[in-house]
Amino acid sequence: MTFYLIGTGMNKNSIGADALEILKTCDKIYLENYTVNFPYKIKDLKIKLTELDRTKVEDESILQEAKEKNVALLVYGDSLSATTHMQLVLECKKQNIEYKIFHNASIMTAIAETGLQLYKFGKTTSMPNWKEHTNKPKSFADIIKQNQSIKAHTLILTDIGLEIKEAITQLQDTMKSTDSKESEATENLGFLGQESTEDFPEKIIVITNAGTENQKIFHDTPDNLKNQNIKMPFCLIIPSELHFIEKEAIQELTK
Repeated sequence: MTFYLIGTGMNKNSIGADALEILKTCDKIYLENYTVNFPYKIKDLKIKLTELDRTKVEDESILQEAKEKNVALLVYGDSLSATTHMQLVLECKKQNIEYKIFHNASIMTAIAETGLQLYKFGKTTSMPNWKEHTNKPKSFADIIKQNQSIKAHTLILTDIGLEIKEAITQLQDTMKSTDSKESEATENLGFLGQESTEDFPEKIIVITNAGTENQKIFHDTPDNLKNQNIKMPFCLIIPSELHFIEKEAIQELTK
């Protein structure tokens, strides 16, 4: 019996042919549904499956099933993008459960369509939905600053249910509040509506529905992006110093 960890890719038709053949042999097929706003309806996958929330994935009960059945877990994007999924693999090793991994495209590579060079990205960070938290987590601001300090772009993955207006507002509020404590950094908030400097861009990038027929790329000031019709799922990108090819690509790809 085998546990299959399968990336679904970026759209409803991007599951690999080899993975589709494996799914025909599975007794149970699950879908992890808590890390992303799907850019399509789950039924469009045309696979009989059971959706799992975070608790059911992290309690590893599906691995117990895999000791007696062929079990597949479908993951949006690539199968190993999230730490939780690697933990499942490690548990398979510890418990002598046979497993197989099927990789696929993910947002980590799809962002190259913005024109930015992948090797110039620094740490990736996540932006939680403050409506779901009482303490308004702001750790993503630290990652932005770290990346800017080494002239690296920042990919910000946004939480489920977080609309574009709220995401931009959280970004602005966080950067302003954290930098108000650091006089040196306060001077570098041009992309948030203050005087522009070389350290922070005046414009940021948003890519929505990446890898699908509805993909759109926006390059504008945060205030302007708030008023754009940007649908979930989307992610934010804070560019750093741009190569001349990146500048040309952004200009052409966002016309």
